[in-house]
Amino acid sequence: MANKNGWRDLSFQGKSAVVTGAARGIGRAVAYRLAGLGARTVIWDLDGEVAEQAAGELRQLLASQGRANRLEWKQVDITDPETVASSMEEAASGDGLDVLVNNAGTTSVQQTETMPLDVWDRTLRINLSGTFYCCRAAIPHLKRKPGAAIVNISSSSALVGGGGGGHYAASKAGIDGLTRHLARELAPGVRVNSVQPRTIDTELFQARYAHAPLEQEKILNQIPLRRIGQPEDIADAVAFLASDWAAYITGQILLIDGGRTYQ
Repeated sequence: MANKNGWRDLSFQGKSAVVTGAARGIGRAVAYRLAGLGARTVIWDLDGEVAEQAAGELRQLLASQGRANRLEWKQVDITDPETVASSMEEAASGDGLDVLVNNAGTTSVQQTETMPLDVWDRTLRINLSGTFYCCRAAIPHLKRKPGAAIVNISSSSALVGGGGGGHYAASKAGIDGLTRHLARELAPGVRVNSVQPRTIDTELFQARYAHAPLEQEKILNQIPLRRIGQPEDIADAVAFLASDWAAYITGQILLIDGGRTYQ
């Protein structure tokens, strides 16, 4: 909130957020950042056991920093629209809903020529349809809250390909298209933006490159900022876009790559 001098802190006090796919990696970092800034934050993940563990660890971490928090979790399959709708209703039942961060997703390494059709279908169902289901369920609740925002986690693969294969790139390009459309459809009440991470040090990155130091060095040499991105780099951008600091920003696709993509 702005004070009498026009200054306002980056804060989510009094706000509520849902973050999908938040038990690990980027989603976990986003949940931690929003909760640390004051939001009642609900972690959604398909893996309920890991979601519960993540929520407990983040509560302890925030408490050790002297930050009061309301960090919750729920096991949710975002490919089931009925479950998504009922879970969103539950998440918004107390304080309403101010922020939705669509992070849940999947990928695999596949060549188009040999990709099993069920892999294509599953990837689009999770990444694109799941994002749509969550947006659709959240919209009625977001419309009731001033300054509400949706932030979708896309990927640089929507621009340059990669990320495992055409199934992933296509799903993320679809998310960006959905973002631009919803920004128009939901204005002026709800802002909608997406971020495109590239080369972020998550468990997925480590699984792929942990035993390939030469490949890691090759990637590092392509990044002008000379480091691999961290989940916190994405979390900071998401918090900005979801906050009142970005009150005049909607329909934007923010590439976060350390300068790698366009040199």
